[in-house]
Amino acid sequence: MTMPTGWQGSADDPNDTALVQRALAGDRTAFEILVRRYQRLVFRIVGGFLRNREDVAEVAQDAFLRAFEGLPSFRAGAAFGPWVARIATRASYDRLRLRRRRPEVAWEDLPSSEQDAAKGLAAGADALDRAGARDLLERAMASLAPKDRQAVILADALGFSSAEVARTLGCSSVAARIRLHRARRALRKIVEGLGAGMQDAG
Repeated sequence: MTMPTGWQGSADDPNDTALVQRALAGDRTAFEILVRRYQRLVFRIVGGFLRNREDVAEVAQDAFLRAFEGLPSFRAGAAFGPWVARIATRASYDRLRLRRRRPEVAWEDLPSSEQDAAKGLAAGADALDRAGARDLLERAMASLAPKDRQAVILADALGFSSAEVARTLGCSSVAARIRLHRARRALRKIVEGLGAGMQDAG
């Protein structure tokens, strides 16, 4: 993955390393190009951790500020995408640390839209209420450990390969595959737990 989803470049576009070098030389426009090139990636990563839009926008802005301040540490020739993704991940962790961990939500605490979505998924059917299914998935994702959640976001939502997930998380490819397998298994257990609650409530 050399460019984030949704970015359309041309042969005349400067590569990331050249833009970093220009930014380090004082060219603010060069860094603005990097922001535009990778803002969708950063927003999707942060949005996987935080649900509030204002929080997402604030943390994404903080991530790019950290990236700008950290440009001297960027290794020439390295991939900028995984580098800025790691920064966005750390910024998201920092925001989550400021909050107390929310207690688990019981079946009866779920709104009707999420209950309907869970019933449809448990029956093997497509969820009719897409918003309810999305909220249910976000609730399940929120219960994962931050790095497990990040592995799922990168692999399943953004289409990163195991090697790209590993570079972003700063671990080996084997460790990334193990983490992703563990995260997916945890999500299945959460859905199974909701199914058990659904049966108890039935």
